Amino acid sequence: MKLKSFIFLIALSILCSFAKADEVSHRASAEELLLLTNTDKMLKPIWKQTETMVEQQYVQMGAPEELRPVLNKYTSKMLKVFEEEFNCVKIKDDYINIYVKTYSEEEIRAISEFYKSPAGKKFIEKMPQLTQESVKISQKLMPRLMEKIQNISKEMDNEMRQLEEQQKK
Repeated sequence: MKLKSFIFLIALSILCSFAKADEVSHRASAEELLLLTNTDKMLKPIWKQTETMVEQQYVQMGAPEELRPVLNKYTSKMLKVFEEEFNCVKIKDDYINIYVKTYSEEEIRAISEFYKSPAGKKFIEKMPQLTQESVKISQKLMPRLMEKIQNISKEMDNEMRQLEEQQKK
C-alpha cells in the first residue's frame, strides 16, 4: 500500500511540474506578444492625445481664457500621474495575466506569428495612426455627446426637484 501511495505521489508531482512548465511557457508566450505589439510605445502617444483632447474640451465647455493655463497645468500633472502608473513596466504582469486568462498558449503563439509577419508588422506600425484617427472621431462626437448628457442631467435634476417638492407637501 505504501508503494502505491509513493508511486501516486511521484506521478502527481510529475503532473504538477508539467502543469507548472506549461504555465511558465504560456506566460512567456504572452510576454513575447506584449513585446511584439509594442504596447509600451502605443501608450505614450495616447497621453499626449488625451491632453490635447481635454484642452479642447475646456474650450468647448467655455472655460474662461484666463483659467485655461491653470486647467492645462493641472491636466498635465494628472496625466503624468496616469503615465507613470500605467507604464508597461508596472502593468506588464497584469497584461500577461489577462492574455494568459483570455487566450490559450496556442492562440497567443498564432497571434504572435501574425505580428511577426509583414502584415502584422505593418498593423503595429500603423496602430498609432489608427489610434490618433480614433481620438479625432471621439473629439468630433464629444460636443454632441456632452450636450445630450447635459440634457439628461437637467431632466434628472428637474425630476428630483419635483419629487422633493412632492415629499414636502
